[in-house]
Amino acid sequence: MNEKNFEYLSDQLKYTGFGEALQIELKEKIKQQEPCFTLYHETYHEDRVARATLTFNKAKDADMYFFNSYRVELQKENITDALEHTFYIGKGSNITMKESYNLMMGRAVHKELASKEGVPYNAWLVMDFKQGDENGNFKLKQYHQNYGYDLLETLTKYPIKELQNETFKLDLIRSLRRGNLQEVTFLKEDKQIKLFIDANPQFKTI
Repeated sequence: MNEKNFEYLSDQLKYTGFGEALQIELKEKIKQQEPCFTLYHETYHEDRVARATLTFNKAKDADMYFFNSYRVELQKENITDALEHTFYIGKGSNITMKESYNLMMGRAVHKELASKEGVPYNAWLVMDFKQGDENGNFKLKQYHQNYGYDLLETLTKYPIKELQNETFKLDLIRSLRRGNLQEVTFLKEDKQIKLFIDANPQFKTI
């Protein structure tokens, strides 16, 4: 077995949000030397289950496997059929399992991407559930950095307590950029009100 290939794939799984639970099964699959194989992963968020099928393919002329993509199936509330979308693994900034869940829940995720020429740029991604393609995927709309959505500037328009602490502020921005639904404290007169917020780049608000 190619140990370096196993270590590389293990790291790839970890950094794409699948943790270390699949390592034993990954090693067994590599040892079998089949042309391709799949692994399965389940995670729970907000009382919903997201199931992922991870696809690996063997190189034609080398003792190496590649983690090509993972397909997520998510059962959303009040929707009979489960949503499905395939996320592809490339050399750039891959979408993590948690980010894929957030996108499929209709929230925005901030990523560093690269153009066809390899030039890096930042953009917010939002899943367009009205537009699909021949592979059964939804279109990912991009709100480019030139679109003019400034998350911090938007947040400062609201009386959010966490913005008063530099550490909490940075944690909040980091969480919202990942597409998370984040609990914050709104200061209203003499009251503190707990609310959940998420980023809304399309309308430049939260």
